[in-house]
Amino acid sequence: MRTIDRSRIGVPALVMALVCLAGCASVPSGGRVVSGRSAERAEPIAEPYVRLVPVRPRRDWAPEDIVKGFLIASAAFDDDHEVAREYLTPAANAAWRPGHRPQVIVLQSAPSISPPPAVGAEALVEVAAARLGRIGSDGQYTAQPDTYTTSFGLARDSAGQWRIDRMPTDLQGGLLLDMSDVDRAFRVLNLYFFDPDGKVLVPNGIFLPLVNRQDLARQLVAALLAGPTGWLRPAVRSYFPPGTRLEGAGVAIADGVATVNLSAAAYPADHARMAAQLSWTLQRLPEVRRIKLQIAGETVEPAGRGPIQSTEDWEQYNSDTSRGGTEEIVYLRGPDGRPHQLLVNDATPAGTTGEDHLHRPALSPDQRIAGLDEAGDTVLSGDLMGGTPVRPVLETEHSDGRFTAPSWDPRGTLWSVELFRGGSTLWMRPGKGQQPVQVQQWELASHKVLALRVARDGVRVAAIVETDDGRQLRLGRIVRGPGGVVGVGEFLPIGSDLVDVTDLAWGDSNSLAVLGKTKATATQVTPYWVPVNGGGITPVGSGSLGEAKSITAAPGSRIVIGAEINGKNSICRQSDLRDWRFGEWKCDPLGSEPTYWS
Repeated sequence: MRTIDRSRIGVPALVMALVCLAGCASVPSGGRVVSGRSAERAEPIAEPYVRLVPVRPRRDWAPEDIVKGFLIASAAFDDDHEVAREYLTPAANAAWRPGHRPQVIVLQSAPSISPPPAVGAEALVEVAAARLGRIGSDGQYTAQPDTYTTSFGLARDSAGQWRIDRMPTDLQGGLLLDMSDVDRAFRVLNLYFFDPDGKVLVPNGIFLPLVNRQDLARQLVAALLAGPTGWLRPAVRSYFPPGTRLEGAGVAIADGVATVNLSAAAYPADHARMAAQLSWTLQRLPEVRRIKLQIAGETVEPAGRGPIQSTEDWEQYNSDTSRGGTEEIVYLRGPDGRPHQLLVNDATPAGTTGEDHLHRPALSPDQRIAGLDEAGDTVLSGDLMGGTPVRPVLETEHSDGRFTAPSWDPRGTLWSVELFRGGSTLWMRPGKGQQPVQVQQWELASHKVLALRVARDGVRVAAIVETDDGRQLRLGRIVRGPGGVVGVGEFLPIGSDLVDVTDLAWGDSNSLAVLGKTKATATQVTPYWVPVNGGGITPVGSGSLGEAKSITAAPGSRIVIGAEINGKNSICRQSDLRDWRFGEWKCDPLGSEPTYWS
C-alpha cells in the first residue's frame, strides 16, 4: 500500500492507494512517450493499477473543501461512488447518476477551486481548469481542448454541515476527472466489429472504467453487445441481433475458457461471426485463451469449429494476417526510378513496367502498382507483372494541383487526395478499368491534406493534415452504403505529442508507423509507433537515419525507412524485428520510397 499525495488541491485528508491488477489508459491529447514497450503492449491488462480510497467529508469543512473532496472522491468507482455521494444532499444524490460507464470531462490537471465570495444559507463555488476533452458513455474519447469553468451550489444540511445540492448540468450523469485520474481508473480496450461486407474484423478502442478487475470480461462483453461507439457505428456492423443480452452468470471463466451465455435473441444469427467478435474482444485478457458460446444455456458449435474456439479459429477475419506467415515483401523506387524488390542486401528490378519512373509507389494485394509522375500532378497505375507500362488514371484539373501518395484498400480500390489552393478533393478508383470517382462527403475538403492511408480493414483511414498548429495526425472512417462509399470523415486527432508529421503507414490494425518530431524534442524527424486507441507514442530504433523522408510498415514486418544520407537515397532497416525498440538502423544506398502493399 502507498499514499497518493492529493495535497495539490488542498484537501487536508489522507487518500490511500491499494495495488490491484490492471493496466493504465492514457488520454490521447495528453499523450506521453512510452519507453521500452510496443504501442500494442503499452497498456497490459495484468500490470498493477492504483486504486483510490477517498476520505469522507470532515466536520466543519468550508464549501470549497467540500467541492474539492467530492471531486477527489468521485474518481473512486467503488460501490457506485459511495463516498462521493456523502458530499451531496439527498436530492443531489438522487439526481447524480454517473453509472458504470459515465461520461467524463477530462482536465489537464487538478482544477482551481475558488472560495465563495460570500457565505450565508447557501454558497456558490467556482471551478476552473484546462479541458483536454470528453469520454462519452460509449467509451469514445473526443479531444476538446479549451478552458473549462463551472459552479457547484451548496447548502447546509440538518446538522449545519455544507453539502453540494446543485450539480453542474454537464455533470448530472458524469464525472469531472483530471488526466491522472483517467490514467489510473480507465483502460483502453478493443471491441471488435465487422466491416460492412463481414469479411474483416475492425477494432474499436474504448475507455472502460475498471470497476472490478474480476468483472472485466463481463464488462467487455456487455460493451460489445451495446455496439460500436458513435464514431465508428456508421462504418461497421455487429452480428449480434438487437436485444441480445448476457444471461445467468454472464461470463464464467474456468481453465482459460470463457463461457459466454447469451439470451435467446441471438438464435437467428451468424453464430460464427458472433464467436469471432467475442474471441477477439476477450483475447487481451490473460485469463482467457478460448471461448465457449452459449445461447439460452445451450452450447453452440459455430461453423463446425466445435464447442470451444480461440482467435486462431477465426484467423480468416484478421486484417493483420501476413501472407505466408512471414515478413511482407518490400518494394521501393530504385536508382533508375523503376520499381525494385528489396532483398537481404540488395534490390532487384520488380515487374516489367517499361521505362516508367514512379514516385511514391504503392502496391495492391493483387500485385497492381500505382504511383505519381515526376510533377506529382498525375496518378499512374498498372499491373506490376503485366508486361505493359503504367498509364495515367487520374490527372489534376488545377494549375497548382498535386496528389498525395496513392493508397490501396483490401477491395482493390485506389485512393488519393488532390491538393490545390484553397482545399482538397478525395478521389477513389473502385477497381481495375473503372473511372475515378470524387468522394462527395469529404470532411477535409477545406484543409491541406499531406498524406492519406487506408487501413487494411478498409474502414479506417489515417491522414496528415496541415493546421495552424502544425501537421497533425488524424484518424477518420469510411462510411459505405448500397451504392458504394457515402463519405469519409469524423477525423479525430491522435498522437498529439507529435509535431511536423511528414509521413505515415499502417503497421497493424492498432498502430501507425509515423515520421515526425515531438513537442519535447522538435529537432529531427524520427520514427514512432503511434497507437490509434489512445496509448502513448513509442520511439523506434537507435542510431542515425540522416534525413528520414518516407516510412512503410506491415503486420509482423519491420519498419523500413527511406532516407537521404550524405546526398544519397538510402533504405534503412533494423537487423532484428524483435529488437525494434532499440535496434540500430542499418542503411544501404539501394533506392528510396519503400512500401509494403498499402
